[in-house]
Amino acid sequence: MLKSRDMGRAIAVRRWTQTALECYKRGCVCEGCFYKDFFSSASQKCQMKASVLELVRVIGTPNVELQQFLIEE
Repeated sequence: MLKSRDMGRAIAVRRWTQTALECYKRGCVCEGCFYKDFFSSASQKCQMKASVLELVRVIGTPNVELQQFLIEE
């Protein structure tokens, strides 16, 4: 089943891929992503955020440690 989202389209998902895990661990923030430069000059935009959201909805969150950001005040 194809789902349409504001940030793109997600295909039917089956499992967490390494790229999806990396995106999930970054909080779907494109800064620092290997693919950011690739999509900056392309007419298409990255669909990984939509895929990650669909994976969380269908399969659930992966068992990985998330990055922690410390904010200095």
